[in-house]
Amino acid sequence: MVAKIKKKLHESKAARWVVLIVVSFAMATNYYFYDALAPLADLIRMNLGFSSTEYGFFISAYSIPNVFLAMAVLGGIILDRIGIRITGFSFIFLMGLGGTITAYGASDAFLSGGVGYNFMNSFLTGYSPALKMMSLGFFIFGLGAETSIVVLSKVIVKWFKGRELALALGLNLAIGRLGAALAFTMSPRLIYPEWTTAIWFGAMLLWLGLLAFLFYMFMDLKLDRQVKINVKDPEDEFKWKDLKDLVTNRSVIYITLLCVTFYSAVFPFLKFAPDLLMNKFSMPRALAGDVTSYLMYGTILLTPLFGWVADNKGKSATLMYLGSALLIIAHLMFAKTYIEPRIPIVLLGIAFSLVPAAMWPAVTKIVRQSKLGTAYGFMFSVQNIGLWFFPLLIGFVLDTSNPFYRTEIGTLEFTGIQQDDLQYRGKYINRKGEPNANMSIHVNVSVFEDSISGNVIWREVHMVETNAGGEFDMHFGHGDVISNVDFSQLIEHVPYRAEIIATRRSQEARIYDGRFEADREGYFKTRVDQAYSHLYENTLRGSITLYDEDSGSRVWQENIRFFLDEQGSIKLPMGYGRLVFADPVYFGLDEGMHQAEVIKPLDYTNAMLVFSLLGFIGLVFAFLLKREDKTSGYGLERPNKDMD
Repeated sequence: MVAKIKKKLHESKAARWVVLIVVSFAMATNYYFYDALAPLADLIRMNLGFSSTEYGFFISAYSIPNVFLAMAVLGGIILDRIGIRITGFSFIFLMGLGGTITAYGASDAFLSGGVGYNFMNSFLTGYSPALKMMSLGFFIFGLGAETSIVVLSKVIVKWFKGRELALALGLNLAIGRLGAALAFTMSPRLIYPEWTTAIWFGAMLLWLGLLAFLFYMFMDLKLDRQVKINVKDPEDEFKWKDLKDLVTNRSVIYITLLCVTFYSAVFPFLKFAPDLLMNKFSMPRALAGDVTSYLMYGTILLTPLFGWVADNKGKSATLMYLGSALLIIAHLMFAKTYIEPRIPIVLLGIAFSLVPAAMWPAVTKIVRQSKLGTAYGFMFSVQNIGLWFFPLLIGFVLDTSNPFYRTEIGTLEFTGIQQDDLQYRGKYINRKGEPNANMSIHVNVSVFEDSISGNVIWREVHMVETNAGGEFDMHFGHGDVISNVDFSQLIEHVPYRAEIIATRRSQEARIYDGRFEADREGYFKTRVDQAYSHLYENTLRGSITLYDEDSGSRVWQENIRFFLDEQGSIKLPMGYGRLVFADPVYFGLDEGMHQAEVIKPLDYTNAMLVFSLLGFIGLVFAFLLKREDKTSGYGLERPNKDMD
């Protein structure tokens, strides 16, 4: 009788895909927290008093371990010495710890004199305790995050080598980037009841990622009891002795410098992108986060496509050249135009798919396999210098190129404004206390429900003119652009009549005119008459306008996109379209004990020119790399499959 051979755990397809889901979730929590604070940049400045330079310093703290502690090298050595389980648990634990410290540093518990406040206030007193505590937290998070990525990639190799390895690695990266995309989408929606809720949520996800890795550890332990799998690849080891050969190879230098300039023009940009969209385009926070997330969603879809092109059609050097050119165009659009911002975001997404898909496989053509690990480690280390330096630089550029104007209006002063029919006079002065005379400027106006850190019930943008003394006048509630309104304040004042206009192929139709009722979540649900059945099962553009039934006056209008299902039903989330009009009386601006803030929006022109310059420098290196390839014969323009 033949004994039945017991199947090893990693030979089970179901077990492998469970491992992929678990470790990819841990990866996604890493990516999520890294980008979760980007949509909160203005709240960090407002509530914690950070300058743009200090915000940039806080963001750059993430890369300090890789720049100054050589974690790109040490992390791999630690992994090889103590194995996947202990290394993974230790560094993912550091991620959770760092995320928690970051959230704590922004919390009222810390700011009111909590644990560590006095210590953080005892040194470098020119900088706030919150800045120091949050930077420490983000530093610890970065210390754990980068090595954990290496560990989780090794996990995929261990379980999928010789099977669906390329697919698994690709899905792992895609799920990680999905985490980043969700951060831009969810953080703006998690700022209630306290703005720090969004940070605490990201920290909680990191601990859930640790729990997921603990689950994986039990599976890994069971596998190790069945079979020993060596995941240590000599090609991945960083070898100092090989550095000499690499730094004397012009192609390696060109592709490394392209790497650092390209990634420095993308990742630091993402840390400022939602704030750019809110300041320059007056976008509501949620919409700014959504638009920024398009970049990540685009890379999830396009990177595999461009990877297939490089594998089967070649032209890797050309793809890098094209991606660098698109980077310049996109950043110049942000710097010098007011074009629809989704266009440059999509171009950046294409660029961020083109260059990595072509660049990383191209390294394998330039460098021998025995030196590949050293080459990747070298490129990664140089790349992190850029990710550390450029957030600092961009923050500094924002501070130096923006004459500061911010005024907090207390309850008593705002009561006087209410008595004066919401008229306000401000004075725009520079950092030296001198008036900025005879200028046209934008100012952002925020009205808070009850305190300067409370819920925002109204936000608008005014274009004003200063006089010889730097003074300007404006009317609260009558901004040139109304960027954000707490819609929940409106639905308490019923009844209203709603009018929905649908636009299709330049034709307008009033598809609904009747009673308006919103549920507690702010959704308006109704059904369109059968006369418009030809529009059913279509996504339409249009607008919704609300009228006071008693007076007939317009109180609200926003441009929307909505879907008519097969029964003609609509479900509209009110307050998430592009606001056209809102009547301030219906939001209580003329009554109640409110506070307000008037601030000049940040001008991102110079900052975006810095990113454009990085793209131009990268384009030069892409050109030099392509030219060098013609003489060196690495075959960067040939299909990757031909090089196997």
